[in-house]
Amino acid sequence: MTPSSDLAAGALRQPMAEGAPNPVRVVTSVVSRTVLGTMAGLLVWTHVPVVALGWTAGVVQSGSMRPALTPGDVVLYQPPSRDRPPAVGHIVLVRDPTRPGRLLTHRVHQVRPDNALITKGDANPAPDSTPVRPTALQGVARFRVPWIGLPVQLWRAGRTVPAVTVLLGLATLLALAALPLHSRGRAAPVAS
Repeated sequence: MTPSSDLAAGALRQPMAEGAPNPVRVVTSVVSRTVLGTMAGLLVWTHVPVVALGWTAGVVQSGSMRPALTPGDVVLYQPPSRDRPPAVGHIVLVRDPTRPGRLLTHRVHQVRPDNALITKGDANPAPDSTPVRPTALQGVARFRVPWIGLPVQLWRAGRTVPAVTVLLGLATLLALAALPLHSRGRAAPVAS
C-alpha cells in the first residue's frame, strides 16, 4: 500500500467525531424528506383547484387511457363551459352512458351535430359505442398529478395487500424522516 492509501484507509476506520452527524442518517433523512415533501406538494396541488375553483378531482382506475393517464394518477377536471364545449382531443369526465352511476374518463373522438360526444380510450382499439349526451359532461381534464392516487386505486381495485404495502412504505418514510441526524451514544475519542 502507498502512504496515501494508508492515510485514506485510516481515515475510513476512524470513529466519527463527537457531535458529527451520522452520514447514513443524513442521506436517509434527506431522501425521506424529499419524497414526503414531493408527495405533500402533489397532494396540495390536487386540492387547491378543487377547493378554490370548484373543480373535480378523480383517481384513474383503469388503463384505458394509457399512455396519457395511468391507474393511480389524479386528474383535475374543470367544470364544463357552456360557451366552449369540449373539442376533439380533449379528455373529459362524463357519466358513463353504459353503466349508470359510474364516471368515465376518455378522450373526445368526435362531436356529433347534436353536440353528443363520441369518446374513446387512448388504449382502446375502437371508439365507445354509446354517445354521451351534453348533460352527462362533468368536466374537462386540465391537470394530471402522477401516482398520488395509487393507494386509493389499489384499494378500490380490491388489491388490499399492495395498498397496505404502499401505505406502510409511506409510514416508514415518515419515521425515517423523523430520525435524529446525530447518534445518541458516546463517540470514541478521535486520535490526533
